Amino acid sequence: MAWRKNVDPIIKEYLDIQVKETNKFREAFSKSKRPANAQLWIAVANMTKHLFSLELKIKYLEGAIRDLNERLLKATEKRPEDVLKELEKEARKTKRIVKKKKAKKKTKKKKSKKRVKGSLRKTLKRF
Repeated sequence: MAWRKNVDPIIKEYLDIQVKETNKFREAFSKSKRPANAQLWIAVANMTKHLFSLELKIKYLEGAIRDLNERLLKATEKRPEDVLKELEKEARKTKRIVKKKKAKKKTKKKKSKKRVKGSLRKTLKRF
């Protein structure tokens, strides 16, 4: 095992992990005609299994992100007509509130002659 001392410290930890994982199958590879080769193949199989697991996780996360992105686009994507309708509804609500306030003020003061002229649709078309 002297060769393991000369391995780059960056990958030494990963090498130790692979050796430990393959030693779990010592009984299997020791029955082989070439135990060293069998141990290497087991290490390759372990790494392939790990890689496959990571690929599955990545595909799942990509799908979740794609789905989330589609939902977000649908939620924020509005046609100009829809936006215009929403603005008109808000303008009507504001007019109602203003009328109610004016009615209250009317009893206290004289009626104000200021009024919102034109429709919101016409105003927005000018822009």
